[in-house]
Amino acid sequence: MAGETFGQRIRRLRKTRKLTQRELADRVAAGLHEEGRGFDVTYLSKIENGHMPPPSTAAILRLAEVLDDDSDELLAVAGKAPPDLGQTLKESEGARIFYRSAVDLGLSEEDWKNLVQQLRSKKKKKK
Repeated sequence: MAGETFGQRIRRLRKTRKLTQRELADRVAAGLHEEGRGFDVTYLSKIENGHMPPPSTAAILRLAEVLDDDSDELLAVAGKAPPDLGQTLKESEGARIFYRSAVDLGLSEEDWKNLVQQLRSKKKKKK
């Protein structure tokens, strides 16, 4: 929903899926256990109530998985970039130039969508 904070979105998704905070925290923690990260019900409560900022990217990806939400959208609400996007920008000078140029042009949301359509169309023609 527009204007929704990260914590509000997590709470809404959790309730929609009829999960308690403890159930969600346990499921997220189980998926993060290998990485040595902690995620408990107290931490989740603080996130949902806006007393803590969004968690790590890994935890957000796990939340998206458990809550069956779009990971890119959840990362965006948290103000974070998807890891693959950051990696591409890190590795590709062309990607950095393209992105910076598009941002500097002040593209509207509609401009971005049109640009994607044009790129997809060009890619299809090459096949």
